[in-house]
Amino acid sequence: MRLPSFLTLRPAAVVLGAALILAAPGAGAASYRVQPGDTLSGIAVRAGVSVASLRALNPSLRHSDTVQLGRVLQLPPRRVPARMHTVTPGQNLTVIARKYGLSLAALRQANPRYASGPLWAGARLYIPARTAAPRTGTPGATVRTASVRVQAGGRWLWPVAGHHTVSSGYGDRTLEGQQETHYGIDIVAPEGTLVRAARAGRVLESRPDFARGWGWTVVIEHADGWITRYAHLSANLIRAGEPVVRGQPVGRVGNTGRSTGPHLHFGTYLRWVPHDPMGLY
Repeated sequence: MRLPSFLTLRPAAVVLGAALILAAPGAGAASYRVQPGDTLSGIAVRAGVSVASLRALNPSLRHSDTVQLGRVLQLPPRRVPARMHTVTPGQNLTVIARKYGLSLAALRQANPRYASGPLWAGARLYIPARTAAPRTGTPGATVRTASVRVQAGGRWLWPVAGHHTVSSGYGDRTLEGQQETHYGIDIVAPEGTLVRAARAGRVLESRPDFARGWGWTVVIEHADGWITRYAHLSANLIRAGEPVVRGQPVGRVGNTGRSTGPHLHFGTYLRWVPHDPMGLY
């Protein structure tokens, strides 16, 4: 990913363990705890703001390259450019407006054709430019480690045992120079690592899906309308229509489809509406 020119300055050091609060006027605050290897420029990239604006709002950073343990940083809101959105099955105007942080009225005003008429899969909606709160987990900027707190008897099981590094999180990202929305998380693991079912259910799909970039993929339907996707596999270990139990091997980590290295793409949906998997753990 090519970084903006403001990121060519020397990265500032950040003390491990410092709690950074990403806050914006008019937006809810979010917290971020510094991880090994983080720098102020890296945090700025993930939050979607410039290092210059970060320094401008934090006088203690103007003449210092470090931030002390426990230092609270204020971040300005980020400016999100306009873009087009392709409607997927199960989406409606309310779901799309919430996804982009818009009011339903603003989305309708920007798309008068669909303001009162039907909305179908494949339709293209104009998403106007807007101001948004800083991101706290922008994928692609820095590899981070997931904190998995589910116990052995918990409802959701982490799909790749012993591998918790998430290289690309849920949400907007830039991949191969293209801006897109990532409906899942990428869990880094060696090729061939077993992938396990996060919950009990029934297999909806187990097939190669190269047309949509998933490569070898497994899709499982669970109770209460939940659905999980396991993509970029090197091998599928179950067949469509089969029942599965929580923790059962369903495939092996691979690098098939539109993939940049061995990992598991793990997606979660509620009645086909995408949800951030990290919100379930």
